[in-house]
Amino acid sequence: MTSEPTRQAHATSADGTKIAATVTGHGRPLVISPGALNTAQDWQLLADALAPHCTTYAVDRRGHGASEDGPKFDFEREQEDIAAVLELAGPDAVLFGHSYGGLVALGLALRQPPAAFILYEPPVPLHGPVGGDAIAPYEKLVAEGDYDDALAFGLRNFLRMPEAAIEAFRASPVWAARASMAPTWARELRAIDGFGDDLDRTALITCPTLLVTGELSPPVLIETSRRLQGALPDARLVQIPGHAHEAYLTAPDALAREIRDFIES
Repeated sequence: MTSEPTRQAHATSADGTKIAATVTGHGRPLVISPGALNTAQDWQLLADALAPHCTTYAVDRRGHGASEDGPKFDFEREQEDIAAVLELAGPDAVLFGHSYGGLVALGLALRQPPAAFILYEPPVPLHGPVGGDAIAPYEKLVAEGDYDDALAFGLRNFLRMPEAAIEAFRASPVWAARASMAPTWARELRAIDGFGDDLDRTALITCPTLLVTGELSPPVLIETSRRLQGALPDARLVQIPGHAHEAYLTAPDALAREIRDFIES
């Protein structure tokens, strides 16, 4: 896969915060709201795969990458950031949210439904808090500047990742970049825990919706997507075979095909 030319765009959120987006390709606009511990750069493989078909706006959420961080974090400010990029992209823009970024997108869609909507395993807390009591000791590690141990603690306690998987991740080239974003994770987990488990309200989101899961993703995330499919009025569910929560990195061509098929339909 060849790397496509990109350009940087900026939108001003409702509170004045400058939000950056990496723009790639040609065609119908697709605004990507990345998950926790992610920046726009993590989505470039997918943007390259979509480049002949979509103009992808991969957002750096506030406090990440090239975006500013506002004076006070709030889940609604995150939604306003994505709304600002959607306005920049145009009225026919499709909104794509992954993981925590999918929860941000879902919150925005409850207030301001997009033209079309794609959700990849948003962590709606259907089974109780995701962060809960583990947030405080995590923040202590961050305050001490121990980002590596904070990330490992979070993977163990928030994502329930096995020790062998954590150690394999620690040895990977992306570990340092993920650890550098540890300070913003706690506030995002509080937003997840505060989202609530009421899926009935999603009946207000009547736009065409695609729900994406990975075959090897955590069962709780797959179950959440299936329950969302039942709650959303116009939703269909697809699964990426042989891949998990990060198919945008491990199977960008397969994910791009599902997105393209959805947009063209």
